[in-house]
Amino acid sequence: MGTAEYAKCIKEADDIINSSKYRLDNNYSDVFTYTNQNSAEIIFAIPYDEIYGRGNQIHMKTLDPLSQGVYQMTAQPWGGNCAVPQFINTYDPEDSRLKDSWIQGPQINPLTGQVLINYVNAVPGMGGLDGIVAPGNAGFRIGKFVIKQNATGDLDNDFPFLRYGDVLMMKAEALLRTGNAAGAAILVTQVRQRAFKSSAAKAAVSGDDLLKGSRYQYGLQTPDGKVADVNGGADIKYGRFLDELGWEFAAEAHRRQDLIRFGVYEIKKWFNHSPKSPTRTLFPIPQDELSKNPNLKQNPGY
Repeated sequence: MGTAEYAKCIKEADDIINSSKYRLDNNYSDVFTYTNQNSAEIIFAIPYDEIYGRGNQIHMKTLDPLSQGVYQMTAQPWGGNCAVPQFINTYDPEDSRLKDSWIQGPQINPLTGQVLINYVNAVPGMGGLDGIVAPGNAGFRIGKFVIKQNATGDLDNDFPFLRYGDVLMMKAEALLRTGNAAGAAILVTQVRQRAFKSSAAKAAVSGDDLLKGSRYQYGLQTPDGKVADVNGGADIKYGRFLDELGWEFAAEAHRRQDLIRFGVYEIKKWFNHSPKSPTRTLFPIPQDELSKNPNLKQNPGY
């Protein structure tokens, strides 16, 4: 609504933290596995079940059909969704969330040992929008929601809508935006620690780190997979914190709103996205809804 409510955000976060009802799971992947109904981190989730609560089909949307043999799936994926290479390039190679979130490299049939497909961090042809269709192995695929062997076309994994890690990061952002970067860094470090178990020094961030710009190399991708019209991310206020949100919440339906909140959506280019009117931060109201309710007015720009 245009009014900063950082103090209220901190209070709500503290209420949850001090309740001791939730904690970070020991392993990042535990939050997203097919038994995550037992997660100590999840506060609100959309429940899914391969029999009684069908609809989590993210594996069908992201995996190439050849990956069916990797998981001995009972359904064949149709594929398509993958990571933007520019985003993948922002990860620290020692960040375990890189492998926990993204399926990459050679994919092997566990029964035969045969390499079925090799996912690479490159998407030539801008996803086909310039008339060039990218090959089936282009781009890392979403593996955050752990796929079990013999999976059906519907996953058992619940979708975390709000989790304890999110509460910690919301408080951290509110502290950062109100001048307490050091306090924010303590919380961000806490969230990062499980992703850098073999490198504790890399888990730690300082307040000065969070005040830096983004590592993201913003710019449009060319058909040969390179980046043109480079305008970087160093100029983004609190850009490093935006990066932290990306690494922690990839494929959790956060990114668009985060880019809007940090002022990136309207000014930066990436992959095949070019900034358009600032009014595009709001979606249009469907005509059917406008027709039903004369009190509704269409959002600006539509």
